[in-house]
Amino acid sequence: MVRVVLCGVGAIGTEILNYLIERHHEIVGVVDSDPEKAGRTVAELTGLPLGIPIRSDLNSVQLTDADVVVFSTRSRLSDMGPEIMRAVNNGIDVVTTSEEMAFPQHAGVELARDIDALALEKGVTVVGVGVNPGFVMDWVPALVASASKNPVSIHVVRSVDVSRRRRQLQAKTGVGLSKARFEKDLAEKKMGHVGLAESAHLVALSMGKELVGIKEGVFPVLGSEDYVMGVRQFVEGMAGSCQIRLDLEMTMTSADFDVVEVKGEPSLKVRFEKGVFGDSATVALTVHAVERVGQAKPGLITVLDLPLSRVVQAPGAGR
Repeated sequence: MVRVVLCGVGAIGTEILNYLIERHHEIVGVVDSDPEKAGRTVAELTGLPLGIPIRSDLNSVQLTDADVVVFSTRSRLSDMGPEIMRAVNNGIDVVTTSEEMAFPQHAGVELARDIDALALEKGVTVVGVGVNPGFVMDWVPALVASASKNPVSIHVVRSVDVSRRRRQLQAKTGVGLSKARFEKDLAEKKMGHVGLAESAHLVALSMGKELVGIKEGVFPVLGSEDYVMGVRQFVEGMAGSCQIRLDLEMTMTSADFDVVEVKGEPSLKVRFEKGVFGDSATVALTVHAVERVGQAKPGLITVLDLPLSRVVQAPGAGR
């Protein structure tokens, strides 16, 4: 059993909370800054069998009662830094679904160094997890490529039918917007998937290389009358002599599938025929990371450093 504080009771956060309860972990605090949620009990808000009140900020939670703080809130590292530092300063491991935290050095080298230094000082671990980034377009291709000698290319395609997804994802992909409004929101960094570059960096990291010569693109997919049906994105770069290319399509007319193809010796191809469903997979990956982070090395790490199995310890046993 792990004692957990959960920050963020949105759609994904609620499902994380439910799965934590299902797996018999102890919820010692729940935080959400939404004034319509703070002050209510978890049971009142979600219907889950938990009568503890939802706090408005992390300062209101007794962190000494916790083993892990889970953040299911923001995507950007700059928005997460102070809260993560607060948890780490209290000697608590951190698991977050923040996309930029999958490879935070890409988004903010100085802040990432600060988090890493404090986590090492306190002997705790900070890791960003999720389905994408964190699994489909980085962890899986890293694993597949490890079985190929001298790979010359790694190509991942993720195709998502957003008509079957939450409205929040449809909004993030620009569904229903005009082309002009999409381009305006894109310029303001309100549009598109966050984390594609982080995934490419993780694949390169798994090969012991830095990603260089990076190219990125985000494009609207248009329907009739120039209204947006979704988005296409790509990132590519070189890791030594290996080209890494990630293609992501999320539209109202896309088929659901994921493909990982490695050209090397041998060449390998893996296809998830119906795709890896993002919401439930993110919930599973987050909770399983909660169960394993205590056995990971201290510091700011990536999913590549998380153990695949949880080491069973006696109650009260530490690292």
